Amino acid sequence: MIKFFRKIRYDLIEKNKTGKYLKYAIGEIILVMIGILLALQVNEWNKERNRKMAEQKIITQLQTDLKQSQIELENIKDFYLGRARVSAQVKQAFWKSELPDNIKDYIFGGMSSRIYSPILGTARSMINSGNIDIISSTELKNDIISYIEKVDYSLKDINRYEETYYRKGIELAYEAIPNTYLSKEDVNSINRENSRLYANNLNQVPLKVDKVPFKSDINELFEDERFFKAYHNLYISHRNIYYQYHNILEITNELLDKLNQASDATKNLSPTTIENHYLVFEASDLKILQKADVLLSDSSKWNNKQEYWNCDNDIANEKYSIYCALYKACMEVNGKVTNEESAMEIILYTIKKYENRRVIKYPEKDWNNHPDTTFEEVKKIFKESIDEVKKLL
Repeated sequence: MIKFFRKIRYDLIEKNKTGKYLKYAIGEIILVMIGILLALQVNEWNKERNRKMAEQKIITQLQTDLKQSQIELENIKDFYLGRARVSAQVKQAFWKSELPDNIKDYIFGGMSSRIYSPILGTARSMINSGNIDIISSTELKNDIISYIEKVDYSLKDINRYEETYYRKGIELAYEAIPNTYLSKEDVNSINRENSRLYANNLNQVPLKVDKVPFKSDINELFEDERFFKAYHNLYISHRNIYYQYHNILEITNELLDKLNQASDATKNLSPTTIENHYLVFEASDLKILQKADVLLSDSSKWNNKQEYWNCDNDIANEKYSIYCALYKACMEVNGKVTNEESAMEIILYTIKKYENRRVIKYPEKDWNNHPDTTFEEVKKIFKESIDEVKKLL
């Protein structure tokens, strides 16, 4: 090709056709420039294609992180809501002339805490390494940076409530409570054999209790100003931490929606709401729900006075609480029961829709045992849960 163009140039020069030669030279220059521009454009196309692939990969990783955070934030939010409700029940008892019969169930219920931080590794790494510039949308980049800042701010608030209110509340509570308000029989009935403390010989209470030390009248506890201040602090801590985790979950949902829109694979997904559940179901989950529903075939099969998490009596008597019906169904389908069973989780999410102030600490237990809960409502919970799983399978 080069020899061909060179021959044309020589022929034009030899024949003294200078004008035509100049036109030819200009044409050749233009062709070279077009070739260079095309090469540059192809190179830019390749760069942009690689950038988009890298962008989609990062977006997918961010989506994975946020989806996991959604599940864990939902759990930690519910944990603190339960602790705040328990604390509220204890505080309400101070204003009663007679203590509620079940107040012992709540005395120690608010004295626990848990700290959780959403998964931020991918987002932080992007910002620190400068890889966030792979994201083409300036708005989305700003949203990711803003998300981390808001989460960090909320986590600082959570730590402040933990330090200022929770720890002070615990100190006051243990000053006011001499030991326990359980009887010797109650303490002996609690199975502690599988406890990590017992396994490592670190238990403070013997396996068989002969006496309860420092036993005192529970009514005296609710006349103790230290105990009132203790639960005032615990209530503020649990309530405000619940609000903070609720807010983190909301902004997590908002960012995930924006990432979904930026992803080629998920841009058609519907927006996420705070009420959405984030569960993945298998065929076994549907079987568990259907078996549990059959176990609760009529009102004579329903135990609306569940006392403990041990389901041996329910199974022996063939009279089940919501939890024990699910427990037996899980054992029949999977041979085991774990806290992460999606079949159990969907029941909890459905109960939330109809809790009507019946839940204090444990949704499946409190709602099951509440005097306002009817068998028809129990069946409704199972039907809605089963229908939802069928749609999602």
